[in-house]
Amino acid sequence: MVREDDLGDSVRKPIAKNTANKVLAHIDGWEETVSDQWKTRANALQVKLDDGGPFALAEVYKTLRVRQAEDNLSAADRRQLSQAEARLSEELSMALGTPPAKVLKSLEASALN
Repeated sequence: MVREDDLGDSVRKPIAKNTANKVLAHIDGWEETVSDQWKTRANALQVKLDDGGPFALAEVYKTLRVRQAEDNLSAADRRQLSQAEARLSEELSMALGTPPAKVLKSLEASALN
């Protein structure tokens, strides 16, 4: 539960369609690397997950999808990838008016380019 007085700090409006398209483009262009040390990486990515913003979620998603393609995910990585994928696909689905399954395909295509 969240107190009504705290809603302004805890809840934000859903993103618009043009922002959703920018998030997909951000995934496509994201090239930053993260630490190979799982704990350092997990902490850095958790900060972005906690932020909850669509661009931060996109960065977590892209980073971990690339590592997954290299067959290099720890248990913490898999958990964070699942969280980022679920949150991002839900938000993009609402913004784009597209079913979540179709959004996931778009995410995968953007992440693995």
